[in-house]
Amino acid sequence: MKITPETKTLATIFQFNSDNKYLIPVYQRNYSWKDEQIETLFDDILAEDTGYYVGNLLINSDNGDNNVIDGQQRLTTLSLMLLATYEKLSEYRKEMDNTDPSLDKLIQTQSDIKRQLLLDESDDDSVENKSNVRLVLLDKDQQIWEDLVKVLNYQSAGAWGRHFLYKRYKYINEELFSKFESANDVFSFYKKLSNIELLQISVPELSDAYQVFASLNSKGVPLTPLDLLKNVYLSMGGQIAKWQQLQDVFTDNENEDIDTAKITSFVLNNYDAFETTTTSSLTKGKIVKEYEKIFKKTGSCYIDTLIKRAKLYNRVANNEKVYSWSLSGLAKLDATTSYPLVLNLLENQEKYELTDEQFNQIIADLIKLYVMRNIALTPKASNMRAAMNNLRKEISESDWRSEELIQRIHDKLVGIQPKFEAVKLALQEGIYDKNKRTARFILIVLEREFGKYFDKATVDTLDEYDNNKNLRWSIEHIIPQGKNLSDSWKDAISPTDRGKAEEIQIENVHKLGNLTLTPYNSEMGNRSFEEKKNLTIDGKLVGLSLGLFLNESIDKNQNIFGIDELQNRQEILESKIEELFLLK
Repeated sequence: MKITPETKTLATIFQFNSDNKYLIPVYQRNYSWKDEQIETLFDDILAEDTGYYVGNLLINSDNGDNNVIDGQQRLTTLSLMLLATYEKLSEYRKEMDNTDPSLDKLIQTQSDIKRQLLLDESDDDSVENKSNVRLVLLDKDQQIWEDLVKVLNYQSAGAWGRHFLYKRYKYINEELFSKFESANDVFSFYKKLSNIELLQISVPELSDAYQVFASLNSKGVPLTPLDLLKNVYLSMGGQIAKWQQLQDVFTDNENEDIDTAKITSFVLNNYDAFETTTTSSLTKGKIVKEYEKIFKKTGSCYIDTLIKRAKLYNRVANNEKVYSWSLSGLAKLDATTSYPLVLNLLENQEKYELTDEQFNQIIADLIKLYVMRNIALTPKASNMRAAMNNLRKEISESDWRSEELIQRIHDKLVGIQPKFEAVKLALQEGIYDKNKRTARFILIVLEREFGKYFDKATVDTLDEYDNNKNLRWSIEHIIPQGKNLSDSWKDAISPTDRGKAEEIQIENVHKLGNLTLTPYNSEMGNRSFEEKKNLTIDGKLVGLSLGLFLNESIDKNQNIFGIDELQNRQEILESKIEELFLLK
């Protein structure tokens, strides 16, 4: 097998005047990174030094083209960031006159980006040239990408608002890039973006490429910052048995696999929770340097502190199955930005004079904050972490205790939580496709808070798993989310024009008003509304007429469930969300 590994910057991958072309093969999945993954990469590029390593790019060369076997999500995201950089500079260009000292640099940077994204640097506006992109995506993604890069030739892109790739680009362009306050900020980001490093691994045969892919994703992975940190500890006279104790906290007893991602997350959060005097977060690239300072100051005995805190961290970042107003519930809400604060509170619970009930009261407030945040996607994750770190610092430096501490935290969280108007607006764009776990959390809590279906005779099984380790209750889309809608659904969704039904379905199917819970999702499938209402299994009613609180807002006197019915139900459930989750 011939393998050619080579460390490359993004600028050399998308090299000017080269014929480098990267194609996503048809057997790959479409672009699927969520906002959180994009923001993590964006923040890492901002925080780390120039030359930051972002991962592997595995390619199979065929007829001069580079087929991307592994790394397409990252490569696509980086391309979207390049285009957003171009557009952001266009905004600043409008504010400049010909005497502005930054104008020449701006024009040159935009020219460079154009040559990175397009194979032909000509300004010709022909259709051929506009679609001659260096990165070739799949299906609809490719159509959207070709349309987006029209701005490189001074043309307007189309409207693709409901499609995934466009939403992610809009998030980068309008949300993440809003951090930049000047053209110089953008120049600085572009320099780091162009110089990020990837390990490009070229394999001539497709079968060999998959063998390499399997190897890269097996246990044989390169050294991590954690491995280097282990060496720092041992060099201070540490005991290998003690290091093993730390690893054991994050080891799956069933298959003895160490959760390296979780232990790395712990090391980062431990630093933010206890070892910094600032509100800035530690990045992976600085783990070894900062912990080396700690070990030099405290000695190898610091490992005992790490082991104790690691056990606490497992309580915070837990894998418990219960959807409740507790650490179990918080862990289901992508609330990692709160972990330094929570970890600090947990270790210092006695010092802060907090009972278990009071501690859980704070966790319930955090849950309310993160539910609303996950719907509105604001504040951004970086701003959330900064706010949480700042709150943790304030608590550490204050004499707040007991009830005063609870009230102070509550007041701070009220100021962070997005306004309910923003939450309602975001709910109109859907919730299930943004964050399935948050959607499930909302539905379960609504059912438990307002429902009467579960009682002594009917045991609550909303948290339980079946023998196949699948949740017994899954989210049901009343209007089916799949393709090939039946005529009855088309007529319900778009009574005057069946041809528009699928478009309307896409815009509405993931809204809260279209979601409920059922243990019989597969049995419901694409059935008609009447069939879903009256579905029975073994003579027992299990369909949408099941006596859940969530089903009370489904008008079962109607023969259809269309967009009007969905919207009416949406408003009912929105009012319940406001009642339960809005901090006041």
